[in-house]
Amino acid sequence: MEGKCEKYNYNELNDLNERSRAILLGIIEGYFGTASPVGSKFIAENYNLNLSPASIRSIMASLEEEGYIYQPHFSAGRVPAAKGYRFYIEGLMKTEKITREQKENIKKRFNLENRNLGDILNQASISLSDLSHYAGVVLAPDTANVYLLHIEFIKIKPNNILAIIVFKNGITENKSFYISKDIKQNELSRYSNKLNEIIENRKCNLDNLKDIIVEEMRNDKENFYSILNSAVFCCAGTENNYDKYLYVGPEADLLEEPEFADNEQIKFLIKTISDKKMIIKLLGHTKNCKTKQIFIGSDEEWSAIPGLSFITAPYISENNMLKGSIGIIGPLRMNYSHVIPLIDFMAEFLSEII
Repeated sequence: MEGKCEKYNYNELNDLNERSRAILLGIIEGYFGTASPVGSKFIAENYNLNLSPASIRSIMASLEEEGYIYQPHFSAGRVPAAKGYRFYIEGLMKTEKITREQKENIKKRFNLENRNLGDILNQASISLSDLSHYAGVVLAPDTANVYLLHIEFIKIKPNNILAIIVFKNGITENKSFYISKDIKQNELSRYSNKLNEIIENRKCNLDNLKDIIVEEMRNDKENFYSILNSAVFCCAGTENNYDKYLYVGPEADLLEEPEFADNEQIKFLIKTISDKKMIIKLLGHTKNCKTKQIFIGSDEEWSAIPGLSFITAPYISENNMLKGSIGIIGPLRMNYSHVIPLIDFMAEFLSEII
């Protein structure tokens, strides 16, 4: 299903009667609060259902048979399964609303005078982590097809160059790269001027610029365009360069969740979040969608992230030239009613400012 945008519409929404829904909700809410299996006694004491514990156990057994909940071990209570979480999200959850004051506080986290794309996306990942108390991630858009305005090369140290790339929409990117030949700053300025002359005379993006330079290399006696080609290739980057495409916010709050109480669970969490290839795959799945996506790791389909939920949403610049996606990674029992409106607002806000 990679490349498709999936909206979960369940026929089962009408299949559960009112009592079954209430008990499923009680199990989910109880598990949210304690991270421990929920038994019939908890439901009877905390939900006014006018049902005996035996009747509650009978309904719980039916819910388990239908795949909404499961019993982690003999004599324990029940915990929600992926199907139960999805039913909750689609039919039982009451979504929180972000207030105007909260929205303004989120916006204040960003320096809107700073048009550096990397800084904006890094702040977005940090904000998603801080506001959700889970782990925020942001996939940078591919800027290869966005029209260029200006490129500047600055020598950082021998063989290490900083490229400052300014796009027509005012967004900037800073990219550091290494070259085999040590070049003085005055030479770098000459290369910058030549590139900007090409950019000024021809409406082009990074891919167009590379094509122009490759054509000029055929009659390049002083190796001038060969060096330019190497520099522009480094600026364009590749999607396999995960560190340059993925921004990951702080994970400290997520590590405090009860699911990650021992060292083995912590190692598993860190290993999963460090698998940038998988995170980029799931964020990429969302990038071309029009709505958020929810990946639940206990689904067989998303078994690569077991024990975790990943909620993602696309962001798109006003001119549709920049497309990326954001996400929040948390435990299966994450606070969906809080996280979903936060994801929606942050995606909308990024779409406005990039």
